[in-house]
Amino acid sequence: MKNVLVVYYSQSGQLESIARNISKPLLDSGEINVIFHEIQLEKPFHFPWNSDAFFDVFPESFLQIPSALKPIPSEILNIKFDLILLNYQVWYLSPSIPINSFLKSQDSQILLNNTPVVTISGSRNMWILAQEKVKKLLKQSNAQLKGNIALVDRAGNLISVVTIFDWMLSGIKRRYLGIFPLPGVSDKDVEESTKFGKVIVSCLKDNNLDNLQSKLVE
Repeated sequence: MKNVLVVYYSQSGQLESIARNISKPLLDSGEINVIFHEIQLEKPFHFPWNSDAFFDVFPESFLQIPSALKPIPSEILNIKFDLILLNYQVWYLSPSIPINSFLKSQDSQILLNNTPVVTISGSRNMWILAQEKVKKLLKQSNAQLKGNIALVDRAGNLISVVTIFDWMLSGIKRRYLGIFPLPGVSDKDVEESTKFGKVIVSCLKDNNLDNLQSKLVE
């Protein structure tokens, strides 16, 4: 029986939906023990945001200043995982404060050390800089990055600035002013992300995670 840890932090619920859709084939396989861990801060960020709070997190996000987290349960820390699926949001071209805080925590060092990892992001189409920062933190933790899955808002970057801002401040995923597209990763892309889970299951069963990335992009 393989052990897989699914780590995520989600405010709107979008990233949790992505995490659970990708994990569904693992859960259905009957041969993989899947454990979900939602990152929780000691002082949570409120959702929806107000504009002051939204912009106030810019320095801590961009400079990757961690915040205090609630501890990870010992029953998770005591398991040696065969794979960790690290689901993250991008805030201001950086991994979100909760994910950054997780990656810099002592608990994460225990989990990540010499452990294969797949990074999964759901964001605007500006995730590459954040991914490089995540890769650096994973390397510092002696994690083994085996693959990356990036689900993106397909609207143009200028349009998505407007639609995401409205979503974050209203808490409602809607067509802003009735003319803009829906914000975020499309429901279709979220639902179809199970295809990545099927690839992960296959590589796990074959003990072939070294070839996972090439199979994810086929």
